Amino acid sequence: MSGLEVSCEHTRGATLIRVTGEVDATNSAGLAAAIEDARRPGVPVVMDLAGMTFLDSSGLKVLLSAHLFGEHDGGHVHLAAVQPIPIRVLRITGVLDRLNVHDTLERAWVAVSPNGH
Repeated sequence: MSGLEVSCEHTRGATLIRVTGEVDATNSAGLAAAIEDARRPGVPVVMDLAGMTFLDSSGLKVLLSAHLFGEHDGGHVHLAAVQPIPIRVLRITGVLDRLNVHDTLERAWVAVSPNGH
């Protein structure tokens, strides 16, 4: 599997987490730690997944955990620009409709914007 790169920044009233590479059992704990370190209670999280090319069940668990934590603390998680292989994993596992998934990063920003723009 290829390497995983995760970058985080606080901008536009949300936390932006960019994920690049493949998320699998060898590195999903690193992704979980990065998400946990970046989160702020009540602050929405936008995950730019345009560069994430692969997602296995351990990575799916990380995304679901982040989603559930966001529902609990008010910092909802929004996934943006999910690529074909990861979106297929979300679809076939039946969780796609439970998550906040947006076609583009800009649509995710609109969703987290207080005034919807």
